[in-house]
Formats: sequence, C-alpha cells, structure tokens
Amino acid sequence: MEKVFGLVPKIVHYGFMVDLLGRMGCLKEAYDLIMGMPMEANAIIWGSFLNACRVYNNDELGEVAAKRMLEIDPRNFWSQVMLSNIYVEEAKYDRSMGLRKEIKEKRLKKSPGCSSIEVNGSVHGFLVEDNSHPRYNEINSMLEKIEKLMN
Repeated sequence: MEKVFGLVPKIVHYGFMVDLLGRMGCLKEAYDLIMGMPMEANAIIWGSFLNACRVYNNDELGEVAAKRMLEIDPRNFWSQVMLSNIYVEEAKYDRSMGLRKEIKEKRLKKSPGCSSIEVNGSVHGFLVEDNSHPRYNEINSMLEKIEKLMN
C-alpha cells in the first residue's frame, strides 16, 4: 500500500484486513496480521477477530481475543459471552458455565452498540437507543426514507 499508492496503513485498514481474513476463515493469517501491526489493536479489531473465531469454532484463538478485549475494557463482558458460545459449540459445557458464572459474579454489563460517521472532518457518534444528537429528528427522518426506498 505504501509502495504502490504512497499511503501509510492506518488502524482502520488493518481492521478491514482482519475482518476479511476472518470471514474467509484465515484465522492464523488474521492473528499474525494483528500481532504484526505497528500499533496496538483496538477492541474493534479484537472483536472482529473473536467473531471469526466463533464462526469457525476456534477456541484457542478465541481465548486470546477475549483476553485482549477484557484487557482493553474490563467492564464489557461481550467477549466472555462470545467465548462461552464458542465453548458451547465445541461441547465444552463446563468451561461455558464457568464463564457465565464469572459474568454473574462480577456483575459485568454489556456496553451499548455504537456507530460513528465522519462528515466534513467532524466525527458523529451514535449509541443504541440514544436520541441526544442535536440533529436526531432529521437523521431519523432520512433513515426512514432510505428504509422505505429499500423495501
């Protein structure tokens, strides 16, 4: 990318590659890419990788991803739930139940879903069921129009 286009890859480029490799089932390659990144992988990259581990039933790499996600955000238990689901799919019920018990004991809470978009150099963030954005009504109206066009 640097040699051909003169672009230095940013974390978002690595995220796309991890997601693509994960969707193709190339978990080892995705993991190697994450470990070779010149910056620390964020929760989005580890989450994408963990989801691929769930789809392809790889509990070893799933454990690595879940551990990294907990290091980044110890209060978000989504990674533990995903890992528990991987264990269930591999009939490792004792490990799954252990994780579920740990989640209950620690009273961990799920973080709300979040999306963001950059418009004219300004980043706008949106949380699930959050209507606090100053242009919420206008945005919601536009989304309803788009949805009608799609149906």
